[in-house]
Amino acid sequence: MIRTAHRPAVRTAAAAMLPLLIFCLLAAHAADTAAVTADRMRLCLETLIPSLFGCMAAANLLTGTGAAAWLGMRLSWLARLLHLPPELLTVFLVSQIAGYPVGTMLLRQMVRAGRLDAQSAGQYACICFGGGPAFAVGFAGCRMFGRASVGWMMLGGCILANIILLLLRPKPDLSEPAPPQVHLSAEALPDAVTAAMRSLTAVCGMVLCFGLLMLLCDLLGITALLVRLGGLFGLSEQRVRALMLALSDITQMQKLLRCGFPLRLLIALSGALLSFGGICVHLQCRALSGGFVRMRHLLCVRLSAAALTFLILYVLSGFFDTDDAAAVLAFPAAVSRSGSLLPAILIFCTGFPFLIKKD
Repeated sequence: MIRTAHRPAVRTAAAAMLPLLIFCLLAAHAADTAAVTADRMRLCLETLIPSLFGCMAAANLLTGTGAAAWLGMRLSWLARLLHLPPELLTVFLVSQIAGYPVGTMLLRQMVRAGRLDAQSAGQYACICFGGGPAFAVGFAGCRMFGRASVGWMMLGGCILANIILLLLRPKPDLSEPAPPQVHLSAEALPDAVTAAMRSLTAVCGMVLCFGLLMLLCDLLGITALLVRLGGLFGLSEQRVRALMLALSDITQMQKLLRCGFPLRLLIALSGALLSFGGICVHLQCRALSGGFVRMRHLLCVRLSAAALTFLILYVLSGFFDTDDAAAVLAFPAAVSRSGSLLPAILIFCTGFPFLIKKD
């Protein structure tokens, strides 16, 4: 009985000591903390914000004006093909091209409007999930491989994997849709931009947080332990570190370029990581959902999607022009050291059409 009574006190003490330990470690390594934070801030400014802002604002405008419901009704044939209600079809299509958290944002709006129950929203948040062309083509294709065609191939593999998983899920129950009404107002654009910036703040905050978490893993010896475990499976330290970073934060995927993977395996592995999204993105979706996203379910579904994407891309990359292989693998080294803003400009350009598209 005494031991049982002491257990809550021990848990409370441990929970109190953990933040204190983190604070002390970060304070004792202030220079490393500042360097990691500065590097992640640069990543947010040059890559994430340009790649996500346009699509996030456009997606909010699409749903806020009622255009999403109108578009879904006009594509009812495709909705029937994919076993989706019209309004959810629009959410799925937009989520594949607008960036990882956008699908969850749109589903949250449907839940708040009473158009979808929280349980179904949590299930579909695991499939309405994708980096979109801004990330897959602009970041992975152009910046990593130096070929937009590789990025489009990876994006296609990710979308196809999501469609396969979508067809395996039961159709959710939706209330009967009211006749769609599209309404434009002076507040629509400012509201969409404000919501996009609020979401971007959460996304960038998680990216900064995960940079510090990786630093803590190094300081606490967790990374060294994983390196030793990876050695048991024949993985080098460099590959273990690169995979650990990419699985936790997809924005660190370019570290795979220095690991010596064969081109075909590298493309398939990169596409699988894009489909998985990373733990950082999963936590972003959880935070933006308001609680209906279940982390365990999201993790299982995205691992399944990653496996499907890997198989799809491993087959497709077999048709990749082998004469181009040396150029593809040589290009990223020069780009990664140049510090050029060109990749960020390319990423922004891929998302910009969504701002000016009227139909």
